[in-house]
Amino acid sequence: MSPCRRGYRAGACLNCRAVPDTISFARGAPAPEALNSGLIARCSATALEADPTVILSYGTGGGYPPLREWLAQHHGTTADRVIITNGSLEGYVFLLETFLAPGDLIGLEAPTYDRALLQAQMHGMDILEVPMQDDGMDVQALAAACEAGRVPKIVYTIPNFHNPAGTTISLAKRQALVALAERHGFWILEDDPYGRLRFEGEPLPAIYELGGPERVMFSSSFSKTLAPGLRVGYLIAPPDLVKTLTTRANQTYISPAHLPEAAVHQVCEHGLLDPNIARVTELMRVRRDAMAAGLHHMPDGTRCTPPEGGFFMWLELPEGMSADALLPVAQEAGVIYVAGSACFTEGHHNTLRLAYSGVSPEEITVGMERLGAVFAGAPAR
Repeated sequence: MSPCRRGYRAGACLNCRAVPDTISFARGAPAPEALNSGLIARCSATALEADPTVILSYGTGGGYPPLREWLAQHHGTTADRVIITNGSLEGYVFLLETFLAPGDLIGLEAPTYDRALLQAQMHGMDILEVPMQDDGMDVQALAAACEAGRVPKIVYTIPNFHNPAGTTISLAKRQALVALAERHGFWILEDDPYGRLRFEGEPLPAIYELGGPERVMFSSSFSKTLAPGLRVGYLIAPPDLVKTLTTRANQTYISPAHLPEAAVHQVCEHGLLDPNIARVTELMRVRRDAMAAGLHHMPDGTRCTPPEGGFFMWLELPEGMSADALLPVAQEAGVIYVAGSACFTEGHHNTLRLAYSGVSPEEITVGMERLGAVFAGAPAR
């Protein structure tokens, strides 16, 4: 684990220039056919007809009240604990700006979501990296850090179908993490945008359910289950903190966009979310299977465990290979990925993240062949 902080590297290649017909495994966005524009159009129209004055006027910084109420009921809590955010990342950033202060210690999984790492660095946090294992965060390593006096104020975790690692935290580790938080007095921020997109296996209880609202905050979004362009996420936190975050939101942009929030509320209120999630899950499962079938193109010694859900597959190339150095070569060959080093404070240049979510199964097949050819031509290091 390392407290190191440094600048974000552009090598992630989320916005790199590509040759024609490039197949992009870089961006974790739903495929076009996963975006149910008809459903969203109908629910937007219904919302406007039902509540035009509220939807088209300024509102509170906390978000569209009926959606807050629905989310509170769905999670077994109260609306004063819910704030609607511009995707789940905004809730995380608001916490960095209000709940934490520069120099505070934050626990991040290693690897972690690259934008979570970037924002922690930009806000001057002291970063405690907690290694990942096949069944999620290494809770024993976190416990050792706490015993050595490195107790974070908050630990940020993506428990299900992790971005970027694809892993899911086991039930035993969820329970151990909650017990550790209670012992040392730190908070847990559970970010779960992928949990409903399960291909196989049994769902596990949320860490929020195990630890309760006085030790765990919960965030999620509708970006993966409906559409990222709606920009509707949410955070569940203690009422006093939600009040502070609502004030911050009001000071920043007066009020969020109520029309997409109202459309999402219509989807949820009328029982249309679950069927859409089932449809998206099947689309993603087929893509996961196509990528898993292409793993034989990777170099001998490559480590990868296909995920049981979500959007991403994580690869560890043999030691001595550099996914960073090979990224421009891959780009020239017509395939793009995210260099895994962007998900750590330092090192791990032999790792990469592949997003299967946004491309067709046929494109995945071709892209894995291209990637295998790039890696096969890599010089020994």
